[in-house]
Amino acid sequence: MLRYAFILLTMAGLSACANIVPPLGGEEDKTPPEVVPERSTPNFQTNFTKQRIELTFNEWVTLEDVFNQVVVSPPLQYRNNVTLKGRTLRFDFDERETLREQVTYTINFGEAVKDLTEKNPAENLRFVFSTGGELDSLSLSGIVVDAQTGEPVEKVLFLVYDNLVDSVVRTERPFYFARTDKAGSFQIENMRAGTFKGFALKDVDFNYRYNLPNEQIGFPDSLLVVRADSAPMLRIRLFEEVRTLRILERETNRYGYIKLTFNREIHDLTISYEDVGQAPQYEYDKDTLHVWYNQSVPQAWALYVQQDTLFYDTIRVPVLSKSDWLETAALLQTNRRSGSSTIPLNPDKYILLQFNHPIVAFDTALIRVYEDTLQKVVMPIITIDSVSARQVRFTYPWAEGPNYQLEALPGAFRDRFGLYNDTIQITYRSEFRKAFGNLKLTIEGLNAAINYVIQLYNGSNLVETFQHQGDAVVVRQFKTLPPGEYSVQIIEDFNKNGRWDTGNYDFRRQPERIFVKKLDALRANWEVEAKVLLEE
Repeated sequence: MLRYAFILLTMAGLSACANIVPPLGGEEDKTPPEVVPERSTPNFQTNFTKQRIELTFNEWVTLEDVFNQVVVSPPLQYRNNVTLKGRTLRFDFDERETLREQVTYTINFGEAVKDLTEKNPAENLRFVFSTGGELDSLSLSGIVVDAQTGEPVEKVLFLVYDNLVDSVVRTERPFYFARTDKAGSFQIENMRAGTFKGFALKDVDFNYRYNLPNEQIGFPDSLLVVRADSAPMLRIRLFEEVRTLRILERETNRYGYIKLTFNREIHDLTISYEDVGQAPQYEYDKDTLHVWYNQSVPQAWALYVQQDTLFYDTIRVPVLSKSDWLETAALLQTNRRSGSSTIPLNPDKYILLQFNHPIVAFDTALIRVYEDTLQKVVMPIITIDSVSARQVRFTYPWAEGPNYQLEALPGAFRDRFGLYNDTIQITYRSEFRKAFGNLKLTIEGLNAAINYVIQLYNGSNLVETFQHQGDAVVVRQFKTLPPGEYSVQIIEDFNKNGRWDTGNYDFRRQPERIFVKKLDALRANWEVEAKVLLEE
């Protein structure tokens, strides 16, 4: 009896040892699994007959998302079966499947096969065979770049279809496909001669179909003709189509203020309202709309926002007590700096005060700006910003070196609710021009018939933007720029709306072209003359 129990325990222990357990500890495995050719069905066969295909790997592997990842071209009529036994992948055709004669097939496994420990996918895993005496040997290659930055994009699918209807990218799997590498390059091999539709897809849900609004796409301007005497080399610009506008968040529970946050940057929005004497003011900030209003008699009203015929929404504004809100409300300056007694001032720029409410008036008798060295009052030009009424500018030919004290006494600024500021006292230190650099930018090779939007960047910060049309050359001077790495971005603004527009697949419209040129580094007390030739 004891002997029998010992045998059972031994068998249980051996069974446990047979379980595949990923090793713990050690260095991270970054090497993808590889096929062992001598233990696998020979690849690139000719005169192939329907049979089980086996691929044995050099390490334990797992299968993931087989239905979406494993794609056969040309497509099979019936669903295949992919299984795993030990380290061997088995691909079985449906018993009803009849392979076409004299055709080269490619089984693309995508990222279905991954190692067991770190989930590294097998790279470029495909099995190729021909039912005829030779393999198709034509190829197609190209590069996929971001439409805005021009940088190569990795892991983008380039899909090729023998069905030439436009809707095929949404309804069918591709006839051929490849995935871009880190350099944005792709290559499709073992193609037959013919005419095909091409389509690039950043496939978010891994189903080889364009079915999500946030998936990035790209496409060539014409059909692809693949033949023996030519090897097309494509450059595809990847973009995301404009998403249908919708409101993500709405705030209406504070008197005098509405905040609408959208799912993307706002353009060409039409706003109307139920007029109850509130006289709303609007301020756009990328994906956010700020609405300021004031009422003599509190009552509910409606705000209507619309873009073309695709988006329309009604915002109901409830009855809110102005008197209750005024008990705690205050007009505040919002761009104060903490931890610094003085604020640096570029002598060729303006002083900017920003408030939490729109400003409607100011009293110059209550505003003083003093220059330290001369102990005198200077008289800057004071203006309320035309785009954002919460901003007030002080423009003056500031001298180099001295400090300037800005003092605004209580009541100097009045907002649209009748609130006044408390005392504002700020010291600015005017810097020397030798601490800055100057840039003379010349752009040549422009098309006089095209409107261009030209933008100067310091790193990722937009310094200045302007438009140009009618001349092949433009020259622009930029004074007292902070030292740094600058670049110029040139947009071919075909519809003359002053901004970059993305593409649209259904309308066969490519995104507007953007040219980016990095300029020589700008140093202090230095002048750079930069010439940009658009053809480059």
